[in-house]
Amino acid sequence: MCLPKIRGVKGRKIAVAMSGGVDSSVTAFLLKESGAEVFGITMKTIPATFEDVKQAKIVAKQLEIPHYVIDLKKIFEKEVIDYFVKESLKGKNPNPCVPCNQKVKFGALVREAKKLGAELVATGHYARLTKRGNKVTLRRPVDIRKDQSYVLSMLPKKVFFDLLFPIGNFTKEEVRKIAKEDDIHVFNKPENQDLCFLDKEKGDFIEERIHKKVGEGYIVDKRGNILGKHKGYIHYTVGQRKGLGLNTHKKLYVIDIHPRKNEVVVGERKDLFYDHFYVNRLNWVSIEPPEKPILAQVLVRNKTQPKRVRIIPEGKKAKVVPLEPIWAVSPGQIAVFIKKDVVLGGGWII
Repeated sequence: MCLPKIRGVKGRKIAVAMSGGVDSSVTAFLLKESGAEVFGITMKTIPATFEDVKQAKIVAKQLEIPHYVIDLKKIFEKEVIDYFVKESLKGKNPNPCVPCNQKVKFGALVREAKKLGAELVATGHYARLTKRGNKVTLRRPVDIRKDQSYVLSMLPKKVFFDLLFPIGNFTKEEVRKIAKEDDIHVFNKPENQDLCFLDKEKGDFIEERIHKKVGEGYIVDKRGNILGKHKGYIHYTVGQRKGLGLNTHKKLYVIDIHPRKNEVVVGERKDLFYDHFYVNRLNWVSIEPPEKPILAQVLVRNKTQPKRVRIIPEGKKAKVVPLEPIWAVSPGQIAVFIKKDVVLGGGWII
């Protein structure tokens, strides 16, 4: 296929965060073809990533670009895995990809890339970015199925001025086609899982980390009536239906979790719709922080259908009022606000 040139990169020194997968490999290839001075940089975080490092090295050699490996195991352990465990113990449904992006990928890795002389850092994320003066606009990608702007929405605005997302205008099929036609080593490598460190069921992983069993507790209804027992609240998340082990004529879902009581509260599907919810630690990317209520759409989970909402600023937090039903809003996740394809910003659901 005819490859478009990436504008504004010719002669510039650009680091590509190479994960050993097809997306970042094609990113490096496209930048080199566009005349950039490219080098690869790969982070080591957990033992499972060591094979990815090996694959990234093979691709870098194939593309004839320098390649560096950065050991970020300690910061990943602290900022991502410890966060995941602590939030889960609070009964929340954490999203570790967000702090990983904030503190590791676009924090520590970008700093290391700049020490190596990079002017910009490119990644294989499916998102689009435009920069004019001191204004940055983050957009959803052409291939909405692969949209990763959701987890990028919580990056500080200033970080985006150092970043490039070259494949945001391609579909996944087009990226694989480029890789195959140019015989890039990883053209048929399968997708990585989202939670790269989770090598077992969530609850078992947490109990192994804290060196103790949480223990059995009660499953109760909204009125506190005991319906059965569970194996420990950390094994459950809001919205879950399977694995409850209840013999009832109704389909029941987890609607709340009480860590101190080790209780899992269940209800019907209708009980997971709310007329409002709150977000804090707001991060506005493509617009200035609004002072008055605004209309937008929201994503409360990645790769779901956006829903229309009214966002009402209230100091350091905001009240979000759905204009159409939103199911299973889960504390610990992020709510990302969009207008058409523009990512306005986001906040943590409380």
